[in-house]
Amino acid sequence: MKKILGSVALVAALTSSAFAAGNSNSGCGLGSIVIKNQDSTLMQVLAVTTNGTSSNQTFGITSGTSNCDKPSKFVSNDKINIFVADNMDVLAMDIAQGQGESLETLATLLKVEDKATFATKLQANFDKIYTNEAVSSAQVIDNIVTIAS
Repeated sequence: MKKILGSVALVAALTSSAFAAGNSNSGCGLGSIVIKNQDSTLMQVLAVTTNGTSSNQTFGITSGTSNCDKPSKFVSNDKINIFVADNMDVLAMDIAQGQGESLETLATLLKVEDKATFATKLQANFDKIYTNEAVSSAQVIDNIVTIAS
């Protein structure tokens, strides 16, 4: 029994020192700012709980604040988000054909200069944009931005 308790204590000591080196468990947000010392599981749980209950982690991610990094392919244009959400089916057909009014509008909203190349890239990668029947408009936008980059 003493050997088991000794082993558990040793593992706990090694684990807590590993977290002290650089904790990525609790993520970014208010919890990562307010609770600086996250060397223990309790402190990490408190940081995560603070992030979750204050509902600020999403804002931190989208704005690049609160110790969060803004995603490199983040599209913050509300017009694009609304347009794609409202035109998922028509946009899918236009991308599959490599031309169409909704594809032209999307290129304009994304400020694409070479619209022909943009349309060709999207057409060639249709299956990577519309990955399944339940794909969300946000996923479609992320996929388009990834392919067009």
